[in-house]
Amino acid sequence: MSRFFANPDDSSTEESSEESSSSSESEASEDEKPQAKKKVVEEPKVKAGPRKVISHKDKRYDEMQQTIKLLKNAVAINDWNVVSDEFANINKQIAKAATLIAETGVPSFYIACMIKLAETVELTAADKDKVKKMSKTNAKSLNAMKQNIKKNNVNYEAQIAKHVENPVEEEEEKEGSDSDSDSDSESSSSGSDSDSDDDKKKKKPEKAKKELKESGSDDDDDSDEWPSDSSSSSEDENAAPLGKGISKWMKTGDGSDSDSDDGFEKVAKKKKERVQGPGKKKEDAEASKDAKEAPKMVLNEENVKKKLDELMALRGKRGTSKKDQIAQLEHLSTAVIPPVMGAMVLVHLIAAQFDTSMTRNNVAHMPIAFEITEDNGNTTPSRTNCLWTKCMHNVRKLLIVLRENPELTEEATGQQSANTGTAPGAPPADAADMMDPDDEPLIVAQNLVSFVERLDDELYLSLRLLDNHSSEFLKRLLDIAPLLSLSQEVQDYYETMVGNHSVAARLAMRRLEHLYYKHDDLIAKASQKCEQLGDRASGRQEFINALSMKVYRFGDDALRTRAMLCQIYYHALHDRFYQARDMLLMSHLQDNIHQTNSIPVQILFNRVMAQMGLSAFRNGLIQEAHGCFDELCGNNRLKELLAQGLSSQRFSERSQEQERMEKKRQTPYHMHVNLELIECCHLVGAILIEIPKMVANAYDSKRKLTSRALKRVFDNSDRNPLSGPPETTRDVIMAGARALEKGDWKQCEAHVLALPVWTHLGSEECVAAVKVTLQTRIKEEALRTFLFAYSAYYEALSLEQLCEMFALENKVVNTLVSKMIISEELFASWDQPTGSIVMHKKERSRLHHMALHYSDNLAKLVESNEKAWDLRFGGYDFKQHQGGRGGWGGG
Repeated sequence: MSRFFANPDDSSTEESSEESSSSSESEASEDEKPQAKKKVVEEPKVKAGPRKVISHKDKRYDEMQQTIKLLKNAVAINDWNVVSDEFANINKQIAKAATLIAETGVPSFYIACMIKLAETVELTAADKDKVKKMSKTNAKSLNAMKQNIKKNNVNYEAQIAKHVENPVEEEEEKEGSDSDSDSDSESSSSGSDSDSDDDKKKKKPEKAKKELKESGSDDDDDSDEWPSDSSSSSEDENAAPLGKGISKWMKTGDGSDSDSDDGFEKVAKKKKERVQGPGKKKEDAEASKDAKEAPKMVLNEENVKKKLDELMALRGKRGTSKKDQIAQLEHLSTAVIPPVMGAMVLVHLIAAQFDTSMTRNNVAHMPIAFEITEDNGNTTPSRTNCLWTKCMHNVRKLLIVLRENPELTEEATGQQSANTGTAPGAPPADAADMMDPDDEPLIVAQNLVSFVERLDDELYLSLRLLDNHSSEFLKRLLDIAPLLSLSQEVQDYYETMVGNHSVAARLAMRRLEHLYYKHDDLIAKASQKCEQLGDRASGRQEFINALSMKVYRFGDDALRTRAMLCQIYYHALHDRFYQARDMLLMSHLQDNIHQTNSIPVQILFNRVMAQMGLSAFRNGLIQEAHGCFDELCGNNRLKELLAQGLSSQRFSERSQEQERMEKKRQTPYHMHVNLELIECCHLVGAILIEIPKMVANAYDSKRKLTSRALKRVFDNSDRNPLSGPPETTRDVIMAGARALEKGDWKQCEAHVLALPVWTHLGSEECVAAVKVTLQTRIKEEALRTFLFAYSAYYEALSLEQLCEMFALENKVVNTLVSKMIISEELFASWDQPTGSIVMHKKERSRLHHMALHYSDNLAKLVESNEKAWDLRFGGYDFKQHQGGRGGWGGG
């Protein structure tokens, strides 16, 4: 027996036997025989083949693959803390293998892992519901990974592009390397199977060990040590010569020992899972495909109602997929069911589509991208299949159903009342008055008109959030026409079939807000290319007036105010200044607009005032234009007042909530008014009005400029003594003002009329007419400035000479000078026989003004000294007014 069990050459087996026997030193000698048999059983496994030598490259790659495996497991369980740690570990391993990578290149499995990780991070971050369910640390790690993976993949752009171009070759290379590493690991681990078996036997319960000792059966012990799995057949063949001598000590492997069979079945199952691990996603995809191909339920009325109730019960609950709900409701909408049930399905489908919102720039809205994500994860640009377009088509379907079935009511189809009264669930009137406007509950109404209004709001929001110069913005502008057509159809439905004119007025207001800022000439040119849905190319003024009258008759006060402002803007846009001015004055909006709490209405009023100023300027009414622009341009906040951007504030900072609200109120780019044109018109009008007054009161210390914007420009110019050639619009206008101040009308005209911003005023005919008007006004104001500045130096001035100097007609010069004489701005008289102006020399010279100013200052100084003496010593009696001035004690 000793010769049979002894094997002094194998040191590893002796160590394992010593470790197994050291657990209980008091065991009987009978228990030592099974330990000796273990040595015999384990010898073939140790000497099964030559020792495997692993190269430095394979060692490094094995470490990386193991880390990638841990990273994939963490991604599968959505543990981004572990993902972040393993991501750092794999990059450290890449850095350690820098010399190896420089020779062989970056491993393909690492590139594939980084691509897949970037896609997973992007998809997970886009799923807002999933992010909300994460813990705070997990969400923070996800955000950190989103930044780190982008920075990391920048370093491997070439490898990533190559992998994307040839993914099949890369995967085959990866599979080959995996198979090599698996074979290496299997061969290297074959010698350690016995050790792992011994470890497993150590971990058996104490009770099992006692039963084995009591049984004393050598066969049972041997059967525990030898696996019966077919996967070890190759090992049995290698151990065949030794097995013949000990076959009588072993069982035939018929599976009678349940413990050993169970243990080896678990090992085989684990190996099977490990081998099939890389194809897990493929199996899941096949399983989902089979699930999709499963037989669908019969879409009858009963099943549709039951399924609809289930979906409505799950709506809004945590963990509910909105996309799945929309897909199921779209499937239900294809059923052939009664119109009432079909309308209910459409109502819930539209509401579910509106629930699918995303956040951009801290503003929640529907997805605005035109890219559609397919089942395989690819994205394709499609304007017709985006969520907003689908929702509009569903609203149109609902309208068709309601038209074809006039007997259907809002209550029967699951809609809420569209009346403008108090919505169900709203707070009482006395409680609503005490609530802050931001804290009022949002009552969501599910009816046809509310769906159209929500579509309009989402379109307006997407136009504001998209890049102004992108192609998506131009594509989104094309959605205005079908929305106007749908609004017109819904308005006709409420007017003719329902008879609800108040709701029709709301829709008319929505249509008017999309029409008032467009010029008739623009619509006429566009109608030559394509049909203008929801608009008219001919008779457009009557069309706009009809919509406004509809709102005036049936709308509430807020709608009437907005309709009035839109109509005034429309008249001002077409240079009907006096008509727009009369409407504004009769409505008294300029008196009450600052008392309203509606900021959008105030923004619309500012836009109206800006357009009226431009209209007056185009008509040559400089004084009226300056009056319209003065309040807008006075505080240097024109951009904010028109909601066309956020200007930086030096001494005040906005909170995050204030900035979010201001961004939400911005005007879309296609509705903007040119800010540079407004500023230019205001400054040109200001210099034509203020420069003559400045020269006339040059020596008056109390003179003040009425235009704050012009005063600010002059102050900036005075602070900069070394000014170069004019570059900006303000600099050019300032140079023209300096020339006008000297009476040099030619230089002023050259500066002002050369501005390129005049091309934005309108058509070429309009721009030419405005330039002629400006040229005439510059000559007239230059003449007035010349008379104010140099009249004191002349005894008389010839009329013909003035006409020649300023290139004006005799009638114009005669009129201007007569007005100045009548208003006592010029102290002179006409000499009719000679045709000259005789100066009366009543104007004070500069020396006279300075002497008077000096005497006034001396008088103030003497009086202040006398008051100070009286308070200290007395004697002037300023308090009692006794004794008069000059006495020392009074008499």
